[in-house]
This record gives sequence, structure tokens and C-alpha cells, in this order.
Amino acid sequence: MDDWQWRAWVGHPAGGKVGAAFLVTETRLLTCAHTVHGLDEARVGFPGLLEDLPATVVARGDWRRAGDTGDVAVLELHAPVPYEAARLADPEGLRERALGGRTFSVCGFPRRPDQNERHATVTTSPHRGMRREWWELKTAPGEWLEEGYSGSAVYDATTGEVIGMVTNAELRYDERADLGWMLPVSHIRMYWEELDDLLPLRWLTAEARRELRETLDGVRFTDPLGADLERVAGRPALGGFGSAWGSVRYVAEGWPEERLVRYLAALGRHLPEQRRQRLAAWFARHLPGAAPAAPHAGPASVIVRLERVTFDNAFDVTVHTWIDGAEGPSCKTERVGERRVRAAVEAGVAGLVPALFGRDWMIEFAVPESWLGKPFEQWYLDPRNKIQMRKYPVVVRDVERLRPDSIRRDQAHHRWRLLNERGRSDPRPIACDAPRKGSDFQDWLEANVDFCVLVYGSRPVKSWLTAALNNGIPVMLWTRTPCDAPSHGDCRGHRVLDELTTAVGDRHPGDLPRVALALRKEALLAPKDKPHCGRDLTLLWDDPSRLPDPPLAMEV
Repeated sequence: MDDWQWRAWVGHPAGGKVGAAFLVTETRLLTCAHTVHGLDEARVGFPGLLEDLPATVVARGDWRRAGDTGDVAVLELHAPVPYEAARLADPEGLRERALGGRTFSVCGFPRRPDQNERHATVTTSPHRGMRREWWELKTAPGEWLEEGYSGSAVYDATTGEVIGMVTNAELRYDERADLGWMLPVSHIRMYWEELDDLLPLRWLTAEARRELRETLDGVRFTDPLGADLERVAGRPALGGFGSAWGSVRYVAEGWPEERLVRYLAALGRHLPEQRRQRLAAWFARHLPGAAPAAPHAGPASVIVRLERVTFDNAFDVTVHTWIDGAEGPSCKTERVGERRVRAAVEAGVAGLVPALFGRDWMIEFAVPESWLGKPFEQWYLDPRNKIQMRKYPVVVRDVERLRPDSIRRDQAHHRWRLLNERGRSDPRPIACDAPRKGSDFQDWLEANVDFCVLVYGSRPVKSWLTAALNNGIPVMLWTRTPCDAPSHGDCRGHRVLDELTTAVGDRHPGDLPRVALALRKEALLAPKDKPHCGRDLTLLWDDPSRLPDPPLAMEV
């Protein structure tokens, strides 16, 4: 059988050839999104074999206009064709295949009176990349790329192996070009994940990969997944992922299978129940006995998120739950005036806490910086019966760090990881009579990247708090009671600071919400005329892995 029967042209339903394509299954072809832009139907032909076949556009990448990434489209024929599909290269070996001056072939369908295909020889290399998306193509002397080559496979003429697809050309010389670009197969699969079912990958079996990809189809890559990925891989991934499947592929192709097993076990916690069951069944079929227990996800939570609106002195209030390391039931975002925030929060919390009964749970307030010192533990968990939230651990968080583009969040991420690796708090005490110049405090924190827990002897001034948040300090404790002593030799601030520093000094960071709860309970029995470090205690505890998806009102 002819080795080149998978090469095809693409045309408009009304007639005319606009580009190239190549067969990857008996019914599906790959081409560029721009060749079928605005079309739901197209025509396809296999030169000299079958011509003018109807096809449907069944998938598209992110491409919308010239210069966009994701210039990928998938066409589906209305009936199978009896031709061998193109032989695709293993993405892990692309670099080796493209080095050493090897040449590749392309086949296009430029406008010609004879309407026949044309061919060109090109070279490429991964070091000739652009925007981490394309590889540059250079034609052989006297050969050209033209309109009509878009969608052509870039293939080894000796083996027939396809390494990528032509997407662009720098048309100059009478609408011809000696320079163009291609998407390597490693990038094409980012925009059509089913391509992984067809690639000669080296991990798991083809059947196991396909079933796993189908189980994860449509699952987004979220921040909690990113935290799990970093724990498994030992370092954060460069760049993000478009999907959970993309992150699975990253682990599978970069680490031993044991790491993939651990990551899949952690990922399962973030899936809806039905998909979680499908993943468990997948493990039983393909990796029996391999699935470890999912890593401990910490206590469940009610997470209250307050976002200040830029007008009307209003707030967007969202109440989430966090259960087994994934987002649970939540309330619809409600926009209220500042005076109604407490009532909205109390009503939302009261409605969701039954989902946490029987678990170890806590309450987290993700709020603007100016609200971090509010006495949230005194708000009502059960407004009808006047039961306060102080019966459970209550912490505050910086709401800005929940935003995906927050520099504060990136800074906190690194310090939290260091804190967990250390396994103990090792707090840095800040005395009530410490110099209050904000710039000096900022420089001190920036110079000491190992500082992760700060304990204040009195309510921190705004410049201190801002500097700590900007530098990613993930844990801070302070009493909201100011120290107004005329001298600070043996003032209440110093005594509170010593007690608080001792209480948290060797404790694991994950234990601190419970430590703060115990201190608050002790303070209830302490004499009112004597200072106690648990009285009016605020704990900022910002674990970056506990990140529910932003409410719809926050999305852009």
C-alpha cells in the first residue's frame, strides 16, 4: 500500500482548496484552525484516490486570529476511508529527531491551474522555537512555502514519521516564503488531547492511557491540583496546564511511575464522586494494588471569602466548604453593603456547616487586608441560638492571595513549602516596642527568606502587616489588644509575646489552628484583669493548597 495515502487537502464546502491535512485515524484528520475558520463543514480529498469528501469540524484549538496560539482543528469524515493513518512521532524523542541537520518534507496545495499538490524540503530544530509554541521551518534553497501549505504534516520522507504540522509562513517573495513555522506533535496534543491515544507514548499501556484520559476529560487544572503536583514532583511546574490530563502527562513523562501513582491518588480527591469511582475502577484494572492512600488533606473547612467592590461600599460574599482536599458545597455569591456583611456570612455559614458534621473542621475568613484584625471568632455560627464561632478553630487569610495572578500568593507559596519542610513553626517575635518604620521592616523580611511565622506582642501597625503580606509570610499571630504601657520593660505586650512564642514554637504549622483554639479557651478562664495571649487572638494561617475555585462573580 502507498505510504503517503494519509496526505490530504482541505477545501471550502462551496469549492476550492484552502490548505492541507493528514489522516490520523480512519475517519479523522488534523489541519489548522485558520484553514477552516468560520466553518462547521469542509471538503477533504486524498489526491489521486478519493476526492471531494464531506467532513465536519469536530474540534478546534484556541486560535481566533493571526498570531494566536492553538492553530489546530480536527475534521471528521462522514465515513471511514481504507487508508493507513500517518505514523506519529513520540513527543519524548522529538528533539533527537530534529537535530543533526536532518531534513523533512511538507506537502501543500497552493493555487495552481493544475490544482495538484506541491512539495518542499525543510529543516527545523527545537532551539529555533518561538513563544514556546512553534518551531521555525527553513526551506531548502530554491524551494518555497506558499498559501495552501497550512495543515501539512512535517514528516521524515524516509520513515514517514510525522513530527509536526505547518501553521504559518512568512510570505514575501511574490507570495512565497523560505521561512515558516510548525506545531510539533508535543504541542498539537495540548489542543486536542485525544491525540495522546494515537501517539507511541512509553508510559502505561495504550488502553490504560485512553481510559485514564477519558476519565479526566473536561477536568480543569486548579490551584489545589498544582499544590499536589508540587508535592509529588518536588518543584512547581514551569507554566500552567490547560487541564488535569495535561498535568498527569507531565508527571508520567518526567518521573518514575511511582510518582504518577501518587499524583493520581491525590488528584482523585478533587474529582466528583462519579469520576472518583471511575478512577478507583481504573486503578483496579490497570494498577491493581498500586494506589496508595491519598495524602492527608488537613481538616475540612468553611471558607468565607469577602471581596471589596470598587463602588457602593459593598462586598461580594461567598461561602465555600473544603472537604477531603477539594471544594464541597458552596453558596452563591451575594453582593451586600458593608453593614450587612456579618449577617450574610453568618447565614451562609449556618447553612453549610451541616455538611461538615462528624469531621474535624475549622472556619477560614479570606478577607481584605484591612479586615484581618476583626474579631471573627465572636461572630455567630448559629445566629438563632447565639452560638459563636469560637467553639471551632477560626483563622484569617489574605483574600488577595486567592487570586491566580497575585504576587503575594507566589511569595507565600515558597515560604509555606519551607515551613512544611521544616516541620515546626520557629516563630520570629516582634516586640510591641520594636521600631515601626515600615521600610526597615520590609527590608528585614525580604532579606530573611526563611522567616515563615511572625508573632507580635501587640496589634501590628499597617506598614508591618502590609510588608509581611507582600513578602509572603504565611502565618502570623497577634493579640488585638494594644499595648499602651508607658514603658516596655515588663509590659503586657512583652508578656503576651513570650507566652505566644512559647505556645507555638515547636508546633507543626498544620497544628496552629488547634493551638489558637486552645489558647482562646484558656483565656476564657483567665482573670480579666491580667493579660493572656489567647484573649482577642488573631491567627493568620494561609495554606496555599486550600484554594477553592473563585466564585463566578470574581472571574474575568
